[in-house]
Amino acid sequence: MASFGVAPTVALVLHGDVLDPCCWLAEKRIAIAAEQFGGRFSSLAHAALPRSWEARAPTAAERRRFAAELRRAARQPDAPPFSPELWLSNATGPQSSAPALLAIAAARLQGTAAATALRSALREAALVSGLDVSRHDIVIEVAARAGLDMARFVPAFQAPATERALLDDIWAAWELGIESGPALVIGEAWLVSGLRSQREYRALLKRFLVRCAGPPIEHTLH
Repeated sequence: MASFGVAPTVALVLHGDVLDPCCWLAEKRIAIAAEQFGGRFSSLAHAALPRSWEARAPTAAERRRFAAELRRAARQPDAPPFSPELWLSNATGPQSSAPALLAIAAARLQGTAAATALRSALREAALVSGLDVSRHDIVIEVAARAGLDMARFVPAFQAPATERALLDDIWAAWELGIESGPALVIGEAWLVSGLRSQREYRALLKRFLVRCAGPPIEHTLH
């Protein structure tokens, strides 16, 4: 009897930063676009791509620019309720993306669901509620509210090994030419840089599937 294999799902990886509102919009749009292909794509995975790693107080001009970015993002019809308070109400605004990204990496040791819950909680805390998630005390408070096992989370969050592993992943992305988020990698072959509309994401995913049925796919920039 002949057997017919099931085509494997295509991996989707979104590289980006918790503090970037465009990454949140990209996630929403990619997820909706991928759902329209009947399970041909795997659930969207995330990879850290920090805007800033070393702690440094942003300048006044940078704070104005980031606040304006949030205001622009808030005008998108599918935007969450973004608020510029992150950059206006704090003494300096976040000085680094590292604490939030390290926290998500530490949460991943408790499973994908834990990492997803903490990413969502940190993103909402920063971009909606205006909390400075570069502060370790705020990160730990948000993690506790997100339901993590704190006895496991805190040591992993503070462990040098967590930072080394995360930096290795970030360097690997940079070496592949992934320089800024949001950046979507489709099937480990196509790199889609920058925020796109939901229609554009759908068209790119469809084009990828069509080309998968033909000649081998080459690494392509879009």
